[in-house]
Amino acid sequence: MKSNVLRTALVVLTLVLIVSQASAYDVVSGHPRLLFRANELPELRAKCQGVFAQDYQDMKSYCDSHMNDSLPPSALYGEWYLASYSFTYLMSNDTAYAARAKAIAQSMINAGMTSSSEWCRGAALFFDWCYDYLTPAERQYFGSALASGGNSYLNSETWYMISCYHGLFSRITTLIYPGLALYGEGIADQTAVALCDTFYSNTYGPNRIMCCVNELAYDGSWYQGDYSYNSFLAMSRGFELWGEATDDDPFEDSLNFQNLSTYYLYETGAEAYIGEITTHVGSRQGDSHNHSIAPQSFRLALLTAAKHYRDGRAQWLAQEIVNQGQGYVNTFDRWRVIVATDPTVTPVSPYDLPDSWFFEGVGTVYMRSGWDISPQSDDVYAVFRCERFPDAHTHAHQNHILIARGSDLLAIDSGTYDFSASSHHDNYFSRTVAHNTVTVYDPNEDTFAGYANDGGQRRPMHVSFPRYCGEGTSQESYRGHMVAFEDADTFTYAKGDATAAYSSSKLSLFTREVVYLKPDVFVVLDRVTATSASFKKRWLLHSLGQPQVSGDTTIIQEGGSKLFVKTLLPDPFEVVTVGGPGHEFEVNGVNYTPTQPAVDDAGAWRIEVSPQADKTEHLFLHVLYVTDASETSMPECSLIDSDDVIGAEIDGHVVLF
Repeated sequence: MKSNVLRTALVVLTLVLIVSQASAYDVVSGHPRLLFRANELPELRAKCQGVFAQDYQDMKSYCDSHMNDSLPPSALYGEWYLASYSFTYLMSNDTAYAARAKAIAQSMINAGMTSSSEWCRGAALFFDWCYDYLTPAERQYFGSALASGGNSYLNSETWYMISCYHGLFSRITTLIYPGLALYGEGIADQTAVALCDTFYSNTYGPNRIMCCVNELAYDGSWYQGDYSYNSFLAMSRGFELWGEATDDDPFEDSLNFQNLSTYYLYETGAEAYIGEITTHVGSRQGDSHNHSIAPQSFRLALLTAAKHYRDGRAQWLAQEIVNQGQGYVNTFDRWRVIVATDPTVTPVSPYDLPDSWFFEGVGTVYMRSGWDISPQSDDVYAVFRCERFPDAHTHAHQNHILIARGSDLLAIDSGTYDFSASSHHDNYFSRTVAHNTVTVYDPNEDTFAGYANDGGQRRPMHVSFPRYCGEGTSQESYRGHMVAFEDADTFTYAKGDATAAYSSSKLSLFTREVVYLKPDVFVVLDRVTATSASFKKRWLLHSLGQPQVSGDTTIIQEGGSKLFVKTLLPDPFEVVTVGGPGHEFEVNGVNYTPTQPAVDDAGAWRIEVSPQADKTEHLFLHVLYVTDASETSMPECSLIDSDDVIGAEIDGHVVLF
């Protein structure tokens, strides 16, 4: 019954949109108009004969080799084939490729595939790109089948019932493939208008999703770990489709996409390149640890950004993905590279960017000692996050800090992503206990929806995301924020307030202040106030290998690097080491092992620093020193404690809070 109610609501919505939104944009006449217009064909053909001759020839040869495959293909391959054959026809003017695309489209109709999203996308490109090859009767025939598929997709729950942006952008963009292809053709005008209006009203319409994205992430940042790749790629395709076929320019309106390259340059650490299928990401934010999102997809988004903003840094980063051997695009998809790339944009390296950057939108501070992101780098790379918005694929990790030196991960983001509903994910990986922050254990806390009580922050939301401006910054979703940031020649300072991330029944204050003394020392001060002196407070730091604890100093060694951790407060304190075989992902004596083999950087150890005195208020003060593995000791450091200030002296440098 609920499904029928929703479908009825969508039909009503569609009728309203036809009346209210039809004048909000104009669709250009003529074909092609999906992803490029007719006047761009000479430039595209020149690229196919010039800088992209090899890519084009590879795709053309692929089409030739599959010319006599049995039909129909699967729906997914049908989409790929329709695009590659139709594009090859446009570039070569060889009708054999258009004829093959027509045969594939006919076979998919015969096989009853027209209700699939793959049909909507592939058949729309075929209709638009092979338009002048088709007779008027064939346009009517294939256009009607395309309209049927688009109408079926519109009236399903598929494009609307999705709980996070990366899925929504991909699914809702499917609406405008048939909508824009058929607009004004006199074949199914009402359906075409409904498809386009629904897309427009939910994305670029006043106060809708693009407004939300600008509100949450106007500076290019994002909050969904590896799933940001899907979001940016799907977003860029929707922008490209809408911008080419209408008089709107979504690229101009998107603050987020304009700043995409800056964000991902800071996201990129040297260890991002280690491993066979690693992604182009350094901070291991949120659901990132399975590294399953291919960087070649993100390369396409970067190329699109470079093209539309003449962004040399986006062009450089896209090329760097290729240089690292991770930019391969499937042969049948090479047309995407040809369309997305503007070879006249000059790559600009990031080496003149500041060492530290604050992305206020999401709430993340990046700190680095330099811009060597090669596998041979020994630069220090750190990420401190206190995010305001929790949603699907985000973690309960406010005031978490990650530290690496070159390719060596030292203070890590622990656990592995083995799907969003596994026991490991819900009891450990997405929880505070798996991150380098603070837990406060109330044995009677009931805010974890039946999952393990790790003493940490409330679990992120998993079923909602902002659809209207203001929702993402409402107090209902609020979890924390960066309250201060300063960057100078010799230091970076940032302060995060994560109080709202915890249940108010157990905690009334948690702030973390980080001072990065460039290039290799971090001073971290945490202020924690619990509602009961009996609640156990733990300061957590995770590592890949077993930490060595001696008195007030912990040593973590990984590869050619070493991290010294000196505890100055609380006083007195105790350090407990948790980890090793059978205890890698332990919470309250239970080891929540992944359902799949853990990735190499999942970690296996952590230290827990706890005060030995029961009080409601405690300070945690630590000095962390990043160095070469050959170092045997850290610089001299001592506590400074007076009525007015707290701080540390480190090798002649004084840090006071």
